[in-house]
Amino acid sequence: MQDGDLLLIDAGCEYQGYAADITRTFPVNGRFSEAQKQIYQLVLDAQTEALKVLKPGNTLQQATDVAVDVITLGLIDLGILTGTLADNKNSQNEQPPAYRKYFMHGLGHWLGLDVHDVGQYKCNGTERVLEPGMALTVEPGIYISEDADVEDKWKGIGVRIEDNIVITDDGHQILTANVPKTIAEIESWMSANNA
Repeated sequence: MQDGDLLLIDAGCEYQGYAADITRTFPVNGRFSEAQKQIYQLVLDAQTEALKVLKPGNTLQQATDVAVDVITLGLIDLGILTGTLADNKNSQNEQPPAYRKYFMHGLGHWLGLDVHDVGQYKCNGTERVLEPGMALTVEPGIYISEDADVEDKWKGIGVRIEDNIVITDDGHQILTANVPKTIAEIESWMSANNA
């Protein structure tokens, strides 16, 4: 690891037979660069907005759509993507949507006895409706290759933020809420642990 790098830790553990899966992204030197902050905050905003949708009666796909919109619009604002939201979300000439170059995985997966637990995402061809007691991850991310056709300041930045939630009667509970997640929390934690 080099000064200025980000360290993305995707960790799983088990407790009393149940699995957890959490990701945090840390600046190796304890401080995010301005470009890293912008990407990190965009991922955090996508997660925050997606979490608002994760409640009984809604679907994981609805939350995914929200996260994709936030990330895509943010990447357009930063000049990493060009065009409109619709342009960047639609497949063109049999190519995947443009946003998929930077956010290439789903928003989350079922969590339970295994870190990628069994369970259908669709039932009878339609998106599975969330119900109380369902446990899942919420993990948007942005990954910009060193070879990407973007300004140099963005190259090599990769950020994922993953939390574990359980759907409740009226919304959800974040099971990993005590792990530092905001830029200020992470920089403060890094600073306190470097003393």
